[in-house]
Amino acid sequence: MIGKINSFYLIIGLAFATMLSVNTQYFKGSNAFLGVTYAKKYQINAEKPAVIEQTHVVSGQTVAPGQILVEMSSPELQLEIQKLEKEIEIYRSEMDEKQKLMESELSLFTAEKRLIQNETESKIKQLETELQLNRKLTSQLIDIPATDSLSGKSLEIEALRARGLLELDAVEIRIKDLRQDHQFDQSQILANIDFAQQELNWKLAEQQKLNKYATFSGVIDNVYVKPGEQVQAFSSVVSINPVHPSTVVGYLVGSKDRDRELGEEVMVRSLEQSNIETLGKIIGFGSVVELPEILQKSTAVKAFGLEIFIEITEENRLPVGEKVMIK
Repeated sequence: MIGKINSFYLIIGLAFATMLSVNTQYFKGSNAFLGVTYAKKYQINAEKPAVIEQTHVVSGQTVAPGQILVEMSSPELQLEIQKLEKEIEIYRSEMDEKQKLMESELSLFTAEKRLIQNETESKIKQLETELQLNRKLTSQLIDIPATDSLSGKSLEIEALRARGLLELDAVEIRIKDLRQDHQFDQSQILANIDFAQQELNWKLAEQQKLNKYATFSGVIDNVYVKPGEQVQAFSSVVSINPVHPSTVVGYLVGSKDRDRELGEEVMVRSLEQSNIETLGKIIGFGSVVELPEILQKSTAVKAFGLEIFIEITEENRLPVGEKVMIK
C-alpha cells in the first residue's frame, strides 16, 4: 500500500517537473509565450447556376492576384444578353427609319414650298404683265379718263403676294410640328436604348463575374468542380489558402501573464528564423486547452494553456503553421 502511494506521488512529481521543464524551456522566465500561425481558408463560390467550361488550377498550385482559376458560363444569362442586344438593335433601326421618314417628309414640304412660291410668282408675273399693258394703253389714250382697273390690279398683286406668304408660313408650321414630333419620338427611343443598354451592361458584368480569379497570392487547397459540370448558385468551386498567415493562436501556460488585454499589440517572431517577425494585436481569448502537437514536448505528459487569438497583417513573411514566439 505504501509502495502504491509512493508511486502515485512519484508520478505526480514527475508530471509537475515535466510541466515546469516545458514552461522553463519555452518561456525562460520571460513574458513571452508560444503560438502557432494560421491562415483562413477562402471559399470561392458560384453566384448563380452555371456550367464549368474549364479549370485552370489544381490542388497545391500557387496562384497570383488576377490569375484565372475557373471559367464558367450561364446559358440563361447568355440568352438574356442576346435578347437585350437584339432589342437595342431594333430600337436603333427604328430610329434610323424614323429619321429617314422625317427627311422624306421634309423633302415633300420643301417641294410644296417651291410649288407655292412658283405658282405665286407666276400669277404675280402674269398680273404685273397685264398691269404694264393696261398702263401703256391708258397712257396712249390721253382723252380717256383713268379707271380704277389699274389700282385693282395692284391690289390683286399684293393680295396674291400676301396669300403666298401665308401659305408658306402654314408649311413652316407643319415643318416645325414635324420636327418636334420627331424629336419627341427619338428621345423616347433613346430612353429605351439607354435603359436596355444599362441592363445589358449589368448582364455583361454578371457574365464576367462568372469566371473566378485569384484576388491574392495563395495556394489552391481544393478544386471542387470539373469541366462540363453544371453547378448551382452558391456552390463552392475552389478553396484557397493564403501564402502567409493572418492569425496566430498563442497559449499562456500556467498562471503568469494572464493580465493581457484586448487590443494589446504584441510582436510575433518565428522560432525557426528569428529575423522574421511582424506586429500583431490581441483580438480575443479562448479557454484552457491542450497545446497543439507542434508545441508539445515529446513526453507522455500533455501541456495545457490559455488560448489568445492574435490578428496579424497578411503582408508578413511568416509561413502558415509556423511555431512562433509572442512578446
